[in-house]
Amino acid sequence: MSLLSKLLGDSKKELAPVLDALKEAAQKAGVDSLLNDVQASHNAQNPQPAPQQNAYRPQRQESGSAASGFSWGDDMPAEENQYSFQGNYLAYFDMVFSQEFPQYRITREPLPKSRSTVYSFWQGDRKALVAELMSENSEANKLRASCRAQGLPYVRFYYDHDGWWNTRSYVAGRTRAALGL
Repeated sequence: MSLLSKLLGDSKKELAPVLDALKEAAQKAGVDSLLNDVQASHNAQNPQPAPQQNAYRPQRQESGSAASGFSWGDDMPAEENQYSFQGNYLAYFDMVFSQEFPQYRITREPLPKSRSTVYSFWQGDRKALVAELMSENSEANKLRASCRAQGLPYVRFYYDHDGWWNTRSYVAGRTRAALGL
């Protein structure tokens, strides 16, 4: 019996969504710290023009006063992101996924009765990854649990979380990590 089972007993099932959220946050934090170094190197070699305003969210002015990571914080990063992209967030993710992962056949479908969209990455007839775009207000975990039960890699992006910019390198890096590339 694991330590977690001994500590939680029958309440482990009730805490499963909380534990899943903690695990996802820890994985994200690990990827973020690794990708911060990659992003710094990329930015030094490839300076980006000032971001354009996006209709979905007003452009924030870069003040340098608030703490920010390469894909989160109060200041919009100079790197291309879902809010500087000239289109909606679905068009942005379509573009990033198709350009960064041309070796995969990628399908997109809305989830019924939700504000989520699911991208499936295919290698031939085998589904290699499920990427879910969802609102920060959603607490849905059905798809993630289903993928886990099938042993299918899963990654989630929130398209409307304040201060999360979904920069191209962040989206591509997390997707690569989930694909095991």
